[in-house]
Amino acid sequence: MRHIIHAAALLLSFVPLSAGAVDSGPYMGLGVASGSLNACPVGNCVEFTENAQESGHVRLIGGYDFNRFIGVEGGYSDFGSYKVKNIAQQIVGTVKGNSFSLAARGGYKFTFGLSLFAKLGLASVSTKYTADPGWVLPGEANRRSTGALFGIGAQYDFNDHLGIRLSSEATGFDDGAYTGAFGGANLVGIFRF
Repeated sequence: MRHIIHAAALLLSFVPLSAGAVDSGPYMGLGVASGSLNACPVGNCVEFTENAQESGHVRLIGGYDFNRFIGVEGGYSDFGSYKVKNIAQQIVGTVKGNSFSLAARGGYKFTFGLSLFAKLGLASVSTKYTADPGWVLPGEANRRSTGALFGIGAQYDFNDHLGIRLSSEATGFDDGAYTGAFGGANLVGIFRF
């Protein structure tokens, strides 16, 4: 991971900086995300490991800025997999999640390339529960639900075509077996057309 950061820093040193970045137009982004999960089956909120078992989940976004204040953004998020525990804290299975989302994004883009934003939208969340041998989970199936998405973050545009974004998002779900939210921090490279 340290070698990737050094390589990225070296590449960015060759990117010419500009005083003002583009205020409108299409963009796409590719990055990684950490994962966390808060969920409750009926009457019990302690049945999931809080953080994903692995790190570096895929994050893919695409959007359009109408001006320096308002934009729209769609995306795909892989939330990772989490261990499911029973009341006695025994591991009884695994849950995996991902989503497709669409959100309105508002904020302010400063002339020196920094922008602060918040976004609000909806996500189609897919959850898959798998019980370990000898156990039964209420959500043993592929399930899809719709949930609210909320995010905040900051982005720095190095020039008119390249930027980097750090954000935090939470995506809710209610799939009939569990109710909760996936969340985490995102680090995304932004490419403008």
